[in-house]
Amino acid sequence: MSSRLDPLPTVLAAGCRSTERQRGVTLIQGQPGSEHEAAVAAMKARAIALHQTGIRLNRAIVAIGRALVIVFILGSWALAAQLWSDPQSLSDPVSVLSALVELVKTGELWPQLGRTLLEVFVGYAAGALAATLLALGLASARSAERVLGPFLLAVYSIPKIALAPLIVMWFGLGLAPKMILAASFVFFIVFMNAAAGIESVKREQIDILRVMGAGRRALLLKLVVPTMMPFLLLGLRLSIPEAMTGAVIGEFISANQGLGYLVYSASNELNMAVSIAAIIVLVLVVGVADALLGALERSLPWQTIMDGTTARGGV
Repeated sequence: MSSRLDPLPTVLAAGCRSTERQRGVTLIQGQPGSEHEAAVAAMKARAIALHQTGIRLNRAIVAIGRALVIVFILGSWALAAQLWSDPQSLSDPVSVLSALVELVKTGELWPQLGRTLLEVFVGYAAGALAATLLALGLASARSAERVLGPFLLAVYSIPKIALAPLIVMWFGLGLAPKMILAASFVFFIVFMNAAAGIESVKREQIDILRVMGAGRRALLLKLVVPTMMPFLLLGLRLSIPEAMTGAVIGEFISANQGLGYLVYSASNELNMAVSIAAIIVLVLVVGVADALLGALERSLPWQTIMDGTTARGGV
C-alpha cells in the first residue's frame, strides 16, 4: 500500500516545479518583451528623424541646384553681352537690374503691372469657371457631349494668336479683348483636365453610392468633385502662363498700358534693358501665382488621382 502511494508526492512536487518554471519563463519573456517594444519605438523615431533629414537635404540640394542654374544663366548672359557684336541689342544683367530699379523708383512699373494683372485675373477666372461648369454639365448629359464634342475640338484647333486681331476688332481697344484672349487661352486647358478628372470616376463607385441612396447632388459633391479636383488643380496651374500669354498678346496688338505694351514700346525704342526687365517681371508674376496655387493644392484634403476603369455614362 505504501509503495503505491509513494509516487503521489513526487508527482505533486514535479507539478509544482513545472508551474514555477513556467512562471519563470513568463517573467523572463516579459522582460525582453518590454525591451523589444522600446527598441521598436526607438527604431521608429530614428526612421522618422532620418526621413525628415532626407527631406531637408533634398530641399537644400534643390535650392543649391536652382541657384547654380541662375548663376550659370546670368554668367552666360553677361559673357554673351561682352562678346556680342552689338551689345545694345542684348543688354546685360547689370543694365537690366538698373532698368528694373529705375522702373520701381519712378513708379512707372506699378500702373503697367496693375493693368496686366487685372486683365489676367479676370480672364483667368472667367475661363476657368466656364471650363469647369461646361465639363460638369457635359458629364451629366452625355448626349450633349456627343453633340458639342466636334465643335469644341474645331474651336480648340484654331490658333488663338490668329484670332487675336479679330477679337480686338470685335470688342474694341479697351480691357475686354485682353480679358477674352486670356480666357480663351485658359478655357481649353482647364476644360480638358476637368473632363479627364470626371472620366476617372469609377463606375463601381457610382453604383455603390446609388445603391446607398445617393442622388445626383450627393454623387457630385461626394464623389465627382473630389475625384476631379487633382486634375482641375493641375489644369489651373498649367493655364497660369497661358492667361498671361493671352493678355500680353492683346497688349502687343492694341494697348497704351500694361507690361506687354511696355515690352513692345521699349523694343521699338531699342531699349532692351527695359524690355527684358518687363519680361522678368512677367516671369516673376507667373512664378508667384504658380507657387500660391501649388501651396493651395497641397493644403486641400482631396484624394489622389485614381487609376483603373473609368466611369462611362452620366452621373
